[in-house]
Amino acid sequence: MKTILPEVSDGELRKIEMPGDKTFTLTIETHDKDTRILKLEGVEHLRCNNLLLGNVIFDVQKIEAPNLSDLARVTSMDNAVSEKGRDYLRDLGTAVEKGELTFLRLESSYGCHLDALCRSYTAG
Repeated sequence: MKTILPEVSDGELRKIEMPGDKTFTLTIETHDKDTRILKLEGVEHLRCNNLLLGNVIFDVQKIEAPNLSDLARVTSMDNAVSEKGRDYLRDLGTAVEKGELTFLRLESSYGCHLDALCRSYTAG
């Protein structure tokens, strides 16, 4: 696990954009009132829960070796019981380990929790 955008700790999620072209952009206001952008490209799976007014961010992480539970959550396959479903999750894990996909997680002290599987991301 690697923390990206460490300066956003205690910042607030201000805007989410999903234009429909497999991109997803988060605009975050830092504690110092600076703006940071996290843009995901080639989004394959995304799960965003508990979006609340005034989401306070704890951190944004790149998870280099997600476990099957992480992958099941982001794909909404939490109850995958078939062998085919488990094989699909293992294939996604292999793609992350090979660098073909990136697993990102945004954790909040209050509000939004987001997991995403994407081809690439930019942060700044």
